[in-house]
Amino acid sequence: MKQLKLMLIALLMAIFVAGCGQDQATEPEQAPDTDVEVSESTDGQEQEGSYPLTITDALGDEVTIEAQPERIVSLIPSITETVFAVEAGDAVVGRTDWDNYPEAVLDIESVGDMNFDVEKVLALSPDLVLSHASNAHSSEEGLNQIRNAGIPVVVVHDAKSIDMVYNSIELIGQVTGHTTEADAVISDMQETFAAVEAKASEISEEDRKKVWVEVSPAPEIYTTGQGTFLDEMLTIINAENAAGEEEGWPMFTEEEAVAFNPDVILITYGYYVENAVEGVMERAAWKDVPAVVNERIYDLDSDEVTRSGPRLAKGVERIAKAVYPEVFGE
Repeated sequence: MKQLKLMLIALLMAIFVAGCGQDQATEPEQAPDTDVEVSESTDGQEQEGSYPLTITDALGDEVTIEAQPERIVSLIPSITETVFAVEAGDAVVGRTDWDNYPEAVLDIESVGDMNFDVEKVLALSPDLVLSHASNAHSSEEGLNQIRNAGIPVVVVHDAKSIDMVYNSIELIGQVTGHTTEADAVISDMQETFAAVEAKASEISEEDRKKVWVEVSPAPEIYTTGQGTFLDEMLTIINAENAAGEEEGWPMFTEEEAVAFNPDVILITYGYYVENAVEGVMERAAWKDVPAVVNERIYDLDSDEVTRSGPRLAKGVERIAKAVYPEVFGE
Protein backbone atom coordinates (compact mmCIF):
# COMPACT_ATOMS: atom_id res chain seq x y z
CA MET A 1 0.00 0.00 0.00
CA LYS A 2 2.79 2.42 0.91
CA GLN A 3 4.56 1.69 -2.39
CA LEU A 4 1.32 2.31 -4.27
CA LYS A 5 0.90 5.68 -2.56
CA LEU A 6 4.44 6.69 -3.43
CA MET A 7 3.88 5.74 -7.07
CA LEU A 8 0.67 7.78 -7.11
CA ILE A 9 2.42 10.81 -5.61
CA ALA A 10 5.22 10.54 -8.18
CA LEU A 11 2.67 10.40 -10.99
CA LEU A 12 0.74 13.35 -9.62
CA MET A 13 3.92 15.36 -9.19
CA ALA A 14 4.82 14.76 -12.82
CA ILE A 15 1.38 15.96 -13.87
CA PHE A 16 1.55 18.85 -11.41
CA VAL A 17 4.84 20.11 -12.84
CA ALA A 18 4.24 19.39 -16.52
CA GLY A 19 0.67 18.47 -17.35
CA CYS A 20 -1.11 21.25 -15.49
CA GLY A 21 1.01 24.02 -16.83
CA GLN A 22 2.97 24.65 -13.67
CA ASP A 23 6.43 23.86 -15.04
CA GLN A 24 7.22 27.49 -14.55
CA ALA A 25 10.29 29.37 -15.64
CA THR A 26 12.79 30.97 -13.35
CA GLU A 27 11.59 34.47 -14.15
CA PRO A 28 7.93 35.41 -14.60
CA GLU A 29 7.38 36.27 -18.25
CA GLN A 30 5.47 39.24 -19.53
CA ALA A 31 2.04 38.38 -20.84
CA PRO A 32 2.46 38.01 -24.58
CA ASP A 33 0.26 39.91 -26.97
CA THR A 34 -2.45 37.92 -28.66
CA ASP A 35 -3.06 39.11 -32.19
CA VAL A 36 -6.73 38.98 -33.07
CA GLU A 37 -8.44 39.92 -36.30
CA VAL A 38 -12.23 40.30 -36.32
CA SER A 39 -14.67 40.85 -39.11
CA GLU A 40 -16.28 44.23 -39.45
CA SER A 41 -19.97 45.12 -39.25
CA THR A 42 -21.71 46.92 -42.10
CA ASP A 43 -21.08 50.30 -40.45
CA GLY A 44 -17.34 49.62 -40.34
CA GLN A 45 -17.14 49.16 -36.55
CA GLU A 46 -15.31 46.16 -35.16
CA GLN A 47 -17.69 43.82 -33.39
CA GLU A 48 -16.56 42.02 -30.26
CA GLY A 49 -16.82 38.25 -30.72
CA SER A 50 -17.43 38.50 -34.49
CA TYR A 51 -16.46 35.65 -36.77
CA PRO A 52 -14.54 34.55 -38.71
CA LEU A 53 -11.90 35.21 -36.08
CA THR A 54 -8.15 34.84 -36.61
CA ILE A 55 -5.80 34.69 -33.65
CA THR A 56 -2.12 33.93 -33.12
CA ASP A 57 -1.84 31.27 -30.44
CA ALA A 58 0.93 30.39 -27.97
CA LEU A 59 2.89 28.50 -30.62
CA GLY A 60 2.82 31.49 -32.96
CA ASP A 61 0.36 29.74 -35.28
CA GLU A 62 -2.40 31.72 -36.95
CA VAL A 63 -5.70 29.97 -36.30
CA THR A 64 -8.97 30.94 -37.95
CA ILE A 65 -12.29 30.08 -36.32
CA GLU A 66 -15.11 30.41 -38.82
CA ALA A 67 -18.05 30.66 -36.40
CA GLN A 68 -18.68 30.78 -32.67
CA PRO A 69 -17.77 27.31 -31.37
CA GLU A 70 -20.67 25.09 -30.38
CA ARG A 71 -18.64 21.94 -29.61
CA ILE A 72 -15.39 22.44 -27.67
CA VAL A 73 -12.88 19.86 -26.47
CA SER A 74 -10.54 21.05 -23.70
CA LEU A 75 -7.30 19.17 -23.15
CA ILE A 76 -6.24 20.49 -19.75
CA PRO A 77 -8.11 21.21 -16.48
CA SER A 78 -7.17 24.90 -16.19
CA ILE A 79 -8.61 25.63 -19.63
CA THR A 80 -11.80 23.72 -18.85
CA GLU A 81 -12.28 25.75 -15.66
CA THR A 82 -11.74 28.96 -17.59
CA VAL A 83 -14.18 28.04 -20.35
CA PHE A 84 -16.85 27.49 -17.71
CA ALA A 85 -15.88 30.69 -15.88
CA VAL A 86 -16.45 32.76 -19.04
CA GLU A 87 -19.87 31.09 -19.39
CA ALA A 88 -19.00 28.96 -22.40
CA GLY A 89 -19.30 25.66 -20.53
CA ASP A 90 -22.43 24.59 -22.37
CA ALA A 91 -20.29 24.14 -25.48
CA VAL A 92 -17.80 21.73 -23.87
CA VAL A 93 -18.27 18.18 -25.18
CA GLY A 94 -14.90 16.70 -24.22
CA ARG A 95 -12.42 17.01 -21.35
CA THR A 96 -9.58 15.05 -19.71
CA ASP A 97 -9.60 12.55 -16.87
CA TRP A 98 -8.10 15.16 -14.55
CA ASP A 99 -10.83 17.76 -15.04
CA ASN A 100 -12.85 18.00 -11.82
CA TYR A 101 -14.16 21.56 -11.62
CA PRO A 102 -16.83 22.74 -11.83
CA GLU A 103 -18.83 19.66 -10.91
CA ALA A 104 -20.68 19.78 -14.22
CA VAL A 105 -17.55 18.62 -16.05
CA LEU A 106 -17.87 15.18 -14.51
CA ASP A 107 -20.86 14.55 -16.77
CA ILE A 108 -18.82 15.39 -19.87
CA GLU A 109 -17.11 12.63 -21.84
CA SER A 110 -13.39 12.22 -21.20
CA VAL A 111 -10.90 11.86 -24.04
CA GLY A 112 -8.22 10.41 -21.75
CA ASP A 113 -5.43 11.89 -19.68
CA MET A 114 -2.80 14.33 -20.93
CA ASN A 115 -1.99 11.74 -23.59
CA PHE A 116 -5.45 12.13 -25.06
CA ASP A 117 -7.11 9.67 -27.42
CA VAL A 118 -7.22 11.34 -30.84
CA GLU A 119 -9.98 9.06 -32.09
CA LYS A 120 -12.18 9.99 -29.12
CA VAL A 121 -11.58 13.68 -29.83
CA LEU A 122 -12.50 13.31 -33.50
CA ALA A 123 -15.57 11.22 -32.65
CA LEU A 124 -16.96 14.16 -30.67
CA SER A 125 -16.96 16.30 -33.84
CA PRO A 126 -15.61 19.43 -32.15
CA ASP A 127 -15.42 22.75 -33.94
CA LEU A 128 -12.67 23.93 -31.57
CA VAL A 129 -9.97 22.12 -29.58
CA LEU A 130 -8.17 24.01 -26.81
CA SER A 131 -4.70 22.77 -25.88
CA HIS A 132 -1.98 24.14 -23.60
CA ALA A 133 1.61 25.15 -24.29
CA SER A 134 2.91 23.01 -21.41
CA ASN A 135 2.12 19.79 -23.27
CA ALA A 136 1.54 20.92 -26.85
CA HIS A 137 4.94 19.67 -28.02
CA SER A 138 4.58 16.25 -26.42
CA SER A 139 1.11 16.03 -27.99
CA GLU A 140 2.20 17.44 -31.36
CA GLU A 141 1.40 14.34 -33.38
CA GLY A 142 -2.12 14.07 -32.00
CA LEU A 143 -2.79 17.80 -32.38
CA ASN A 144 -1.63 17.66 -36.00
CA GLN A 145 -4.07 14.82 -36.69
CA ILE A 146 -6.84 17.03 -35.33
CA ARG A 147 -5.66 19.98 -37.45
CA ASN A 148 -5.49 17.76 -40.54
CA ALA A 149 -9.12 16.82 -39.94
CA GLY A 150 -9.98 20.50 -40.45
CA ILE A 151 -10.61 21.26 -36.77
CA PRO A 152 -9.05 24.48 -35.43
CA VAL A 153 -6.66 23.93 -32.52
CA VAL A 154 -5.80 26.88 -30.29
CA VAL A 155 -2.84 26.45 -27.94
CA VAL A 156 -3.18 28.60 -24.82
CA HIS A 157 -0.11 30.17 -23.22
CA ASP A 158 1.64 28.40 -20.34
CA ALA A 159 1.02 31.24 -17.89
CA LYS A 160 3.88 31.77 -15.48
CA SER A 161 2.48 34.73 -13.59
CA ILE A 162 -0.90 36.06 -12.56
CA ASP A 163 -0.75 38.70 -15.30
CA MET A 164 -0.22 35.94 -17.85
CA VAL A 165 -3.26 34.13 -16.45
CA TYR A 166 -5.31 37.21 -17.32
CA ASN A 167 -3.95 37.02 -20.86
CA SER A 168 -4.96 33.36 -21.15
CA ILE A 169 -8.46 34.07 -19.85
CA GLU A 170 -8.77 36.89 -22.37
CA LEU A 171 -7.70 34.59 -25.21
CA ILE A 172 -10.20 31.90 -24.18
CA GLY A 173 -12.92 34.54 -23.97
CA GLN A 174 -12.08 35.71 -27.49
CA VAL A 175 -12.08 32.32 -29.19
CA THR A 176 -15.29 31.18 -27.48
CA GLY A 177 -17.14 34.42 -28.21
CA HIS A 178 -17.36 35.41 -24.55
CA THR A 179 -15.06 38.43 -24.37
CA THR A 180 -17.29 40.45 -22.07
CA GLU A 181 -17.58 37.58 -19.61
CA ALA A 182 -13.80 37.05 -19.69
CA ASP A 183 -13.23 40.72 -18.92
CA ALA A 184 -15.57 40.42 -15.92
CA VAL A 185 -13.68 37.36 -14.63
CA ILE A 186 -10.37 39.20 -14.91
CA SER A 187 -11.78 42.27 -13.20
CA ASP A 188 -13.09 40.19 -10.28
CA MET A 189 -9.72 38.49 -9.89
CA GLN A 190 -7.87 41.80 -9.95
CA GLU A 191 -10.15 43.22 -7.28
CA THR A 192 -9.60 40.20 -5.04
CA PHE A 193 -5.82 40.29 -5.37
CA ALA A 194 -5.76 44.04 -4.79
CA ALA A 195 -7.92 43.78 -1.67
CA VAL A 196 -5.76 41.01 -0.20
CA GLU A 197 -2.55 42.90 -0.97
CA ALA A 198 -3.89 46.11 0.57
CA LYS A 199 -4.89 44.33 3.76
CA ALA A 200 -1.58 42.46 3.93
CA SER A 201 0.38 45.69 3.60
CA GLU A 202 -0.66 46.53 7.17
CA ILE A 203 1.28 43.53 8.53
CA SER A 204 4.44 44.72 10.25
CA GLU A 205 7.88 43.34 9.50
CA GLU A 206 7.93 41.91 13.02
CA ASP A 207 4.73 39.93 12.37
CA ARG A 208 5.74 38.76 8.88
CA LYS A 209 5.77 34.96 8.61
CA LYS A 210 8.22 32.64 6.89
CA VAL A 211 6.24 30.04 4.96
CA TRP A 212 7.34 26.63 3.70
CA VAL A 213 5.13 25.29 0.92
CA GLU A 214 5.29 21.53 0.38
CA VAL A 215 3.83 20.27 -2.88
CA SER A 216 5.19 16.73 -2.56
CA PRO A 217 6.08 14.86 0.66
CA ALA A 218 9.21 13.02 1.81
CA PRO A 219 11.42 11.41 0.72
CA GLU A 220 11.58 13.75 -2.30
CA ILE A 221 10.16 17.00 -1.00
CA TYR A 222 9.22 19.56 -3.64
CA THR A 223 8.48 23.19 -2.86
CA THR A 224 7.84 26.44 -4.70
CA GLY A 225 10.42 29.03 -5.70
CA GLN A 226 10.61 32.13 -7.85
CA GLY A 227 8.55 32.30 -11.02
CA THR A 228 5.57 30.34 -9.70
CA PHE A 229 2.03 31.29 -8.73
CA LEU A 230 2.58 30.19 -5.16
CA ASP A 231 5.62 32.40 -4.72
CA GLU A 232 3.74 35.33 -6.21
CA MET A 233 0.78 34.76 -3.91
CA LEU A 234 3.06 34.62 -0.86
CA THR A 235 4.40 38.01 -1.88
CA ILE A 236 0.85 39.36 -2.23
CA ILE A 237 -0.02 38.32 1.34
CA ASN A 238 3.23 39.85 2.63
CA ALA A 239 4.82 36.55 3.67
CA GLU A 240 8.37 35.30 3.11
CA ASN A 241 8.74 32.24 0.94
CA ALA A 242 11.19 30.03 2.85
CA ALA A 243 12.61 28.80 -0.45
CA GLY A 244 12.26 32.14 -2.20
CA GLU A 245 15.90 32.20 -3.27
CA GLU A 246 15.32 29.07 -5.34
CA GLU A 247 13.74 28.94 -8.78
CA GLY A 248 10.79 27.00 -10.16
CA TRP A 249 9.92 23.81 -8.29
CA PRO A 250 13.09 22.72 -6.43
CA MET A 251 13.47 19.40 -4.64
CA PHE A 252 14.96 19.04 -1.15
CA THR A 253 15.79 16.17 1.13
CA GLU A 254 14.09 16.18 4.52
CA GLU A 255 17.36 17.24 6.16
CA GLU A 256 17.73 20.18 3.78
CA ALA A 257 14.09 21.26 4.09
CA VAL A 258 13.99 21.34 7.89
CA ALA A 259 16.83 23.88 7.91
CA PHE A 260 14.46 26.57 6.60
CA ASN A 261 12.80 26.58 10.05
CA PRO A 262 9.46 28.07 8.87
CA ASP A 263 6.75 29.70 10.96
CA VAL A 264 3.99 28.18 8.82
CA ILE A 265 3.85 25.10 6.62
CA LEU A 266 1.39 24.83 3.73
CA ILE A 267 0.91 21.47 2.02
CA THR A 268 -0.92 20.86 -1.25
CA TYR A 269 -1.13 17.06 -1.43
CA GLY A 270 -3.55 16.24 1.38
CA TYR A 271 -6.18 15.16 -1.13
CA TYR A 272 -3.93 12.27 -2.19
CA VAL A 273 -2.17 11.38 1.08
CA GLU A 274 -4.03 10.33 4.19
CA ASN A 275 -3.21 12.25 7.38
CA ALA A 276 -0.79 14.50 5.50
CA VAL A 277 -0.70 17.17 8.21
CA GLU A 278 -0.09 14.56 10.90
CA GLY A 279 2.68 13.11 8.78
CA VAL A 280 4.57 16.40 8.87
CA MET A 281 3.93 16.80 12.60
CA GLU A 282 5.43 13.37 13.26
CA ARG A 283 8.75 13.97 11.52
CA ALA A 284 11.30 13.54 14.27
CA ALA A 285 13.77 16.05 12.87
CA TRP A 286 11.09 18.74 12.64
CA LYS A 287 9.96 18.71 16.25
CA ASP A 288 11.61 22.07 17.04
CA VAL A 289 10.44 23.86 13.88
CA PRO A 290 8.16 26.78 14.88
CA ALA A 291 5.40 25.64 12.51
CA VAL A 292 5.37 22.21 14.17
CA VAL A 293 5.73 23.50 17.73
CA ASN A 294 2.80 25.88 17.20
CA GLU A 295 0.82 23.45 15.03
CA ARG A 296 0.76 25.90 12.11
CA ILE A 297 0.46 23.32 9.33
CA TYR A 298 -2.37 23.70 6.82
CA ASP A 299 -3.61 21.61 3.92
CA LEU A 300 -4.49 23.67 0.84
CA ASP A 301 -6.55 22.71 -2.19
CA SER A 302 -3.80 22.23 -4.78
CA ASP A 303 -6.10 23.08 -7.67
CA GLU A 304 -6.87 26.52 -6.22
CA VAL A 305 -3.24 27.56 -5.97
CA THR A 306 -1.56 25.93 -8.96
CA ARG A 307 -4.03 25.85 -11.85
CA SER A 308 -3.65 28.84 -14.12
CA GLY A 309 -7.27 29.91 -13.96
CA PRO A 310 -9.85 32.03 -12.16
CA ARG A 311 -9.68 30.08 -8.88
CA LEU A 312 -6.24 31.51 -8.11
CA ALA A 313 -8.11 34.44 -6.56
CA LYS A 314 -9.83 32.08 -4.13
CA GLY A 315 -6.48 30.40 -3.54
CA VAL A 316 -4.76 33.60 -2.42
CA GLU A 317 -7.58 34.25 0.04
CA ARG A 318 -7.17 30.76 1.53
CA ILE A 319 -3.42 31.21 1.85
CA ALA A 320 -3.90 34.59 3.52
CA LYS A 321 -6.36 33.16 6.07
CA ALA A 322 -4.05 30.24 6.85
CA VAL A 323 -0.91 32.32 7.32
CA TYR A 324 -2.49 35.38 8.97
CA PRO A 325 -5.79 34.28 10.58
CA GLU A 326 -5.66 37.24 12.94
CA VAL A 327 -5.74 39.59 9.92
CA PHE A 328 -7.87 37.72 7.40
CA GLY A 329 -10.03 35.58 9.68
CA GLU A 330 -9.97 31.83 10.16
